[in-house]
Amino acid sequence: MADETNNSLTLFSPKWLRAVLRGDRPTGETFWVGNYGTALFHQPVMALLLVLPISEAIPGTLAALLVLYQLVLTRAVARSQPGVPTPLGWKIAGVLVTFGHAALFAALARSLFTSGA
Repeated sequence: MADETNNSLTLFSPKWLRAVLRGDRPTGETFWVGNYGTALFHQPVMALLLVLPISEAIPGTLAALLVLYQLVLTRAVARSQPGVPTPLGWKIAGVLVTFGHAALFAALARSLFTSGA
């Protein structure tokens, strides 16, 4: 029988994602895997949507959802507890970079929604 702690450490499971977005995982995991690990999934989808001959509203909607995800992740990075002693400057940098990702997705969503007008 699997230990409950081991189940919570399975990356990319719904339980793990909820823990990351609540800030219950270590700071490094929340920042690195929350930002770049999940990008292994959403970036290929976004790339495909951008080259397909479909309405700009479809990738625009994904970009808008990614803005929301990044904003929740920004809050999670700020609330996360470091697994090892982490200097405050690194946590602040993590919050700013994650918020910057949200701003970039917002700019992409805006350009996709206004490109047809």
